[in-house]
Amino acid sequence: MKIKSIFSRTILNSAGSLTIETRLELDGGFVGVASVPGGISKGKTEVASIDPVESVKRVGELSEKLTSREFDSQKEFDEFLIEIDGTLDKSNLGGNTMLSLSVAFCKACAKAEKLETYQYLHNIHNPEQLLSEAKFFMPQMMMLILEGGLHGSGGATIQEFMAIVETIGRGVEIYKSVKKELERLGQSTNVGAEGAFSPIGYDNEQILSLLNGYLHGEKIALDIAATSFAEAGWEAIDYDVVLGSYPIESIEDPFGEDDWANWEIFANKKLGNIKGKLMIVTDDLTTTNPVILEKAIALEVGNAILVKPNQIGTVTETLQVIKMAQNSTWKIVVSHRGTDTNDDFIADLAVGTGAEFVKFGAPARGERVAKYNRLLQIIF
Repeated sequence: MKIKSIFSRTILNSAGSLTIETRLELDGGFVGVASVPGGISKGKTEVASIDPVESVKRVGELSEKLTSREFDSQKEFDEFLIEIDGTLDKSNLGGNTMLSLSVAFCKACAKAEKLETYQYLHNIHNPEQLLSEAKFFMPQMMMLILEGGLHGSGGATIQEFMAIVETIGRGVEIYKSVKKELERLGQSTNVGAEGAFSPIGYDNEQILSLLNGYLHGEKIALDIAATSFAEAGWEAIDYDVVLGSYPIESIEDPFGEDDWANWEIFANKKLGNIKGKLMIVTDDLTTTNPVILEKAIALEVGNAILVKPNQIGTVTETLQVIKMAQNSTWKIVVSHRGTDTNDDFIADLAVGTGAEFVKFGAPARGERVAKYNRLLQIIF
């Protein structure tokens, strides 16, 4: 695929801050456009993200090296970017710069091959399986209903309270039911960073009780985001009490990103007693990084990984992490970020790689809804 032109600009993300958007055109007029999200709570081993204005300048400088150059594959394109950057944390070009280019190239190549982006990703991820034989399915959704911690303004310290649903419609039904109850109680129904409710004065247990009251057999997923607990001076959570009191199927980042010892103890205890019943999801611990994931798999600290492309910086490395996790029977949760854009690439990523779950936030705010709508376009 020969690159005809590349152009980048700054746009606004969901927090009203600048981020980069890149437009890449291949010979033949095939165009891919990609914008990059950012995190509110970040793992310290995520690749570096540089100032978006500088990021646009980097693309301008790179365009001379990339324009009229031919790349035979996504891997070749991404490896070229990695080589030019020359750092382990991508601090030269910036992981945000590289991801905008990588995803834009991916989308353009899909169009050049007359494929949907999820089909193109499938062909890269599962080259041994013919596209005509592939069976694509709707991932289960960890739909955000209530939020606390760094994402909320109430009294809860857990960052995300989610309902695991099989259809978007059911998730919307739960979301609206909780909203109606909060209105009845005189609570504000203003939404937080990712579109969910954050009732004032409600602690973790009160929110769990509220959410549980509107479930009809669905399970709960929690993002503890425990790294932020030490920073904020919050009290630790008694997981035996929480897991014993509510129908929790998934718990993400129950301990800090440096607390490998407690991760091991917790996983050994919980997975040993109820293996297959509880998902222990690594996010800040592994940051979509293949080297760290290898360690996590070896130590058996979890059984699922949160995948965020902007934590690692290229499509190729993201696919590498997904494949590594799948080969170790870990489940995949493809996730949005706290400050996101209307880019819907991660919906294609989830379907194309066969991810079991997605985390796209609440069914509110345009940047969250865009991803749910893309799932509907793909599956229906």
